[in-house]
Amino acid sequence: NFCPAIQSEVRKFIENNWKGESGEINLQEDMSAMIINTACQCLFGEDLRKRLDARRFSHLLAEMEASLVPAALFLPILLKLPTTTVGRCRKARGELQSVLASIVEARQKEGSDDSSTSDLLAGLMNAVYRDGTPMSLHEVCGMIVAAMFAGQHTSTITTTWTLLHLIQPGNKEHLAKVREETSEFSVNVTYDNVMNDMPFTDACARESIRRDPPLMMLMRMCMENVKIGDVVVPKGDIIACSPLLSHHDEDAFPNARQWNPDRKVVIEGANVAFGAGVHKCMGEKFGLLQVKTILATILTDFDLVPLHPTIPDPDYHTMVVGPKKEQSRVRYVRRNKKTE
Repeated sequence: NFCPAIQSEVRKFIENNWKGESGEINLQEDMSAMIINTACQCLFGEDLRKRLDARRFSHLLAEMEASLVPAALFLPILLKLPTTTVGRCRKARGELQSVLASIVEARQKEGSDDSSTSDLLAGLMNAVYRDGTPMSLHEVCGMIVAAMFAGQHTSTITTTWTLLHLIQPGNKEHLAKVREETSEFSVNVTYDNVMNDMPFTDACARESIRRDPPLMMLMRMCMENVKIGDVVVPKGDIIACSPLLSHHDEDAFPNARQWNPDRKVVIEGANVAFGAGVHKCMGEKFGLLQVKTILATILTDFDLVPLHPTIPDPDYHTMVVGPKKEQSRVRYVRRNKKTE
């Protein structure tokens, strides 16, 4: 049950950063820091969480992301060229590895066999290849960075979009429905509360990913010849689909740009926000657990007021697409005070 850890991290962040009865924040930046803190606590253990500056970690991930270009998936040599962006990427990764390495080495010095530790870091430290070779420190750090990179952006963007939609003046009924779902929960939500008793909040999060998917393209390699109609897709070809295009198919999603958590399924399989098949996103359940726990915690204690006149535009200049950061500022007001 990760819910207590997630709530604890959210409340600690709010206590340290949302000062007074009201104030202005960049919602996307704060959600990023909260997601990093909760993911580190749940997946990698208390020692990594305590040593990690979430805002700095988020910045370093952004520096690494800035060097990524889609063409590098096909030509990895592009990431080895002596360019400014590649240099920034290497510097950011070096700093991340330095932080992570100190934690790994500290655990190793303790001489523990990690029999009582079940976090992902312990699993990576004990992992071996089929020939018995253990993972190197560089590989362990790389896996941690990859895990954080894979989940942090998508959960951050989903939480940010969902909150931004819920606080729009035209969505007051949706916001009231989310709060009604959580009104009977105790101060500390449980796993069953989040996973079984928040179906509308779940629909809100999924509609946010549907309307504005973080990933523009999903790719798979064809492992054998496959015939689709009159076309044969040969083994070795890479097949790509775009969630953005699929999710804006008017036949599957009428009035596709409208954010509508009450939307019904029209065409089965048209929503590919989490992928599909055997390689469907393995972090879907944990990601939604994070998102819904954070939504329940924030919306119980705070009203949020958008400072941009409309819902923000998607920023298509980033590798992982979210709302434009400069349009994501909001004012928070503790719920014992009236919103002006």
